[in-house]
Amino acid sequence: MPDHDEAVAAALDSYQYRLLPDHIHSHRADPTLAERLIDSFLQQLARYADRRDLDIHDTLAELHQQRIDRGGPDHAPEYSFRLGAQVQPRQPPTATGDNAGHPLWRGFITALAATPDGQAQCTVRIPGVNQALQITAAELEPADSLLPLPTRTAGIVITAAEAEQTIIDIAVRLKRAAGNGLATNEHALADLAQLTMRLSAWSGSQPDAIMRHLYDRITDAAHPPPQE
Repeated sequence: MPDHDEAVAAALDSYQYRLLPDHIHSHRADPTLAERLIDSFLQQLARYADRRDLDIHDTLAELHQQRIDRGGPDHAPEYSFRLGAQVQPRQPPTATGDNAGHPLWRGFITALAATPDGQAQCTVRIPGVNQALQITAAELEPADSLLPLPTRTAGIVITAAEAEQTIIDIAVRLKRAAGNGLATNEHALADLAQLTMRLSAWSGSQPDAIMRHLYDRITDAAHPPPQE
């Protein structure tokens, strides 16, 4: 079980203990109990968010849309992805019904169009790959999200697109500081290394490929053309 799955299971352990302190069976061995606990937990999270004026409705809607998208056109012929959606190639199910292993790549949608025969056509940006990919929506499925990544100098990053933009922002600050003869911010350097490693692991690329891919955007942002 991946570390983040274990963290979720531990949170559900705690919720079960609070809700059912005398229940002898664990949700880990009882799928029916797990489903009911998760259902209750999500409802309580939504109520908690409402009481604290926290907006999680878009997140819940996105989870629902991802569930539909994973079903593919056979389940929902009108299904489509939204701009910015994190996607990967549709994985064939294994003999056990689970999806195959790690996908060849992950990316996010930057443009949507329609093919002459009416299929949804997506332009997918894969971090670390220079050429954008043109692919039909039917060939895609939602990708596992980039896990939240706290940084020391740029807050918490939660999507691949945010990770790219944060890498650019940090690299620009470092370039400008160096150009002005200022000392290097070691925390920013550490954030840059961590972001490129996490993003490349998510997308199926390499950290140095991420930086090469973003080089022109970093240079343009660090040295904008003079205003006329």
